[in-house]
Amino acid sequence: MAILTPLLHTPKHERAEKIENTMGEQLDLMANLNRKSEPRDNNKTEERIASKVSEILGISDDNSLHLAREAERLYVGRMRKRFSELRVSERLKRTNPFLLRIRGANTVRDWADLQVRSALYASEEEAVGHLLEAIAKICFPGAQTPKYPDDFDFEAIESSTEVHGYQVKMSWDCMPMSSRKNLSNTIRKSREIYEAEGKEFTGYFAPCYGKAKTSTPPGQEYVSLASKEFWERVGGGFKDFDVRVGEVCSILCSEFRAEIEKELIPSLLDNLTAAAQKEIGDSQGYLDYTRLFRRINR
Repeated sequence: MAILTPLLHTPKHERAEKIENTMGEQLDLMANLNRKSEPRDNNKTEERIASKVSEILGISDDNSLHLAREAERLYVGRMRKRFSELRVSERLKRTNPFLLRIRGANTVRDWADLQVRSALYASEEEAVGHLLEAIAKICFPGAQTPKYPDDFDFEAIESSTEVHGYQVKMSWDCMPMSSRKNLSNTIRKSREIYEAEGKEFTGYFAPCYGKAKTSTPPGQEYVSLASKEFWERVGGGFKDFDVRVGEVCSILCSEFRAEIEKELIPSLLDNLTAAAQKEIGDSQGYLDYTRLFRRINR
């Protein structure tokens, strides 16, 4: 299977055309990815993953290796830490006892299972959000460190007189009013700075999924990008680049996700059940809801 020439510095229309021409190869590639993964071996695994990522996203081997290492740090490292620690008190404080009743939890093991599963999905959302930000920064043509890293994830030089700043978020609804005001204020400051340099600045809110149309919210300074349009920009003009990013997320994370399900979670459930038994259970292993409510609110 041919490896694509690094494309980050290729003109956008040429880059999109080159990526498009690899679609037939990707069908074979994804068939191979669905087979059972071999055990993790750090260096070989990184190189194997980087090669696949380079093929799909059309980025250089160096950038693909950097992305594989970022996935190890942002997804694997965070998830391993969170699901290797008991943190009984914290998990109890995060328990909603009313939902626990509705969901029919009868035993301490039921509580542990529901709590861990809920934490798994929440932790994944956070970890994948950081991973998508990293993918966008690595793949976006001309991306560079922003002047205001607290509010923008990267900036892109569109021309000698035009600069765009991007704040990347997981979904379209990850924008509370306070964040909107902060982003608009930062855009005003950025405009003043770039105007003094003879340049025009535009700030974008870029949700990774869920935003159907590009718009400018009333009273705000930023442009809220449609998710598909954002990923098209990241991919240098390729219209279905978000689909490729989804494939890459699977390559980077699914192997370790299976490890969490097979090894870390069963072990955590056993240890968490044993540790919480004396605080919220009876002698038979059933939940004592009176003790549970009192413990959560302690």
